[in-house]
Amino acid sequence: LLSRLPEDFDIVCTHPMFGPESARDGWAGLPFVFDRVRVGDCPARRARAEAFLGAFAREGCRMVEMPCAEHDAHAAETQLVAHTVGRMLATLGLRPTPIDTKGYETLLRLVDNTCSDSFDLYNGLFMYNKNSTDLLNRLESAMDSVKKRLFDGLHEVLRKQLFEGKASPPNTANTSSHAD
Repeated sequence: LLSRLPEDFDIVCTHPMFGPESARDGWAGLPFVFDRVRVGDCPARRARAEAFLGAFAREGCRMVEMPCAEHDAHAAETQLVAHTVGRMLATLGLRPTPIDTKGYETLLRLVDNTCSDSFDLYNGLFMYNKNSTDLLNRLESAMDSVKKRLFDGLHEVLRKQLFEGKASPPNTANTSSHAD
């Protein structure tokens, strides 16, 4: 925009960090990211930019000023991960059960929340954020790491059962006392 628009055009980049699903009960407290990329020095231009941003502040948005590059790094972490995991879980066809845990209910809400947005929106999160490819690679690597840890533990249990007559689970770090 800076290279294509004349100097007398102000540029305020914005991204409301919510959509129809997450803002169905209003905008109060929801983050609205903005960057005054170029706003002229004259009082009228500054007032116009402030009036524009003020409309969102008056609706109760939590106004977050940050440079566009910082926003993109955070957006890959927050939006692309959530949408990717939600869409991955959707392909599993998960449904509520009579024994749902709070964690599982959260996952079902994630699926509902992310899959109610269009695939075009999700694709845009990927296509137009240079941080997205790295993040997807990290997500895949994380899944591989978790699988390796599970499989390594499985083989240890089987080896103990077969050769030592023991059936105890492997001693792994960072274990939790419940499945949630």
